[in-house]
Amino acid sequence: GHVRRHAFTAWVIYQDRLPTRSRLLKWGMNISPSCCLCDAAVEDITHLFLNCEVSEGIWNLVLRRLGYSFRAFHTWTSFPEWMSLRDTVTSRTLKMIVAQATITNIWTERNTRLHVGEARSPATIFRLIDRFIKDVILGKRKLKKFQPLMQLWIRYE
Repeated sequence: GHVRRHAFTAWVIYQDRLPTRSRLLKWGMNISPSCCLCDAAVEDITHLFLNCEVSEGIWNLVLRRLGYSFRAFHTWTSFPEWMSLRDTVTSRTLKMIVAQATITNIWTERNTRLHVGEARSPATIFRLIDRFIKDVILGKRKLKKFQPLMQLWIRYE
């Protein structure tokens, strides 16, 4: 039930192969190490996708929509554990789709800020994620495991 492009981006991140600024510095590039989103810390995978103020704002909106009242992951090692955890809040399929879409949108925002110089707010990015999740669910609504997902996604709207 995954989206190939988003699953590939997530796989690249899990393999620690994403060209973040900290990784580019290790390759010997002469660039600033600061995060493209917040400019407050070194841009590595954990900071960029989990601890940056922009990504935290996005995650807060996403997790609230899923029905979580707190964020159960703050490190990159606890993130896959949270995704695979069976709980009563929402389905693992929806968690996976939403998590991968959020990661991809954070990476896209980082690249847009770096290369185009345009910045969007966490609320605007969340609206893009929301529309995308609804489109994915509608596109696969005939599959049995996707039938209850729209109701799970919009119940805390």
